[in-house]
Amino acid sequence: MTTVDEYRLLGFTDADREAAEQFEADPAAVEKLAGQLRTAIGAFRPEGDGLEMPDDPRISVAAFLETLPDIRRYHQERGVSDEVSWATLADLGQQLDVHRRTFGEYGLATHWWMAIHWSGVLYALGRLQFLLHQVPADKPVPGTETGEWVIGVHIPETGPLTPEAIDDSFDQAREFFPRVFPEYPVKTATLGSWLLDPYLLDNLPQDSNMVRFGRRFTPYGEPRDSQDSAIFFTFRSHDLDKLDEFPQDTKLQRLIVERIKAGGTWQNAFGYLKL
Repeated sequence: MTTVDEYRLLGFTDADREAAEQFEADPAAVEKLAGQLRTAIGAFRPEGDGLEMPDDPRISVAAFLETLPDIRRYHQERGVSDEVSWATLADLGQQLDVHRRTFGEYGLATHWWMAIHWSGVLYALGRLQFLLHQVPADKPVPGTETGEWVIGVHIPETGPLTPEAIDDSFDQAREFFPRVFPEYPVKTATLGSWLLDPYLLDNLPQDSNMVRFGRRFTPYGEPRDSQDSAIFFTFRSHDLDKLDEFPQDTKLQRLIVERIKAGGTWQNAFGYLKL
């Protein structure tokens, strides 16, 4: 049974805590995913590969809560501090809140993403999250070899990307991974994001936090069209028919809409940096 304090540490809003407590999940369905999650902890499968996520994401939430003691135990055994452990797992509450703001109800469209947290390969270190994984043969990274361990950078919705906050996150990563995962040495961080779209980096003010963050990474590979990413992460909507309804209060918001109206397409681009 999840305690009120654990719900708080997991970042649940009161509305989502109440909804989680009231949801009557099929015990067999919960245990099916819970068993898979326990097996995945520390197994370093590529981004949750092999997990069978249920059709109803609320069952996934119940399974995450059921296996909270398991992932917390793994963190402790690895020497992960309580602060980092809870900060990492608190993305569950954040993702639930994003779902509620987007769809107006209790749910977790990103339950596959949270399964990665629960496998023990992703950690929140200050402003950024870092996913420990191997370079796949079909997605090479310059200056690395296939199978080499790297940390993938992810950017939660937790505040501005100030240079000081980003420096602190990378400083924490340089200390954390060699200590907690000494058998998986990392020398490179990677990022795949619409924040690296060359058009974005060229058309926002060059002294903005977003541009200074993006310029840290050396581009590689070919950008991929991802109109939805720019819309969703800026406006928390997937509806391109609502362009005229989106707020236009910031340079970023205006740039996103203006490019689409002009017939342009936002893209995910890729970059790396050496630690």
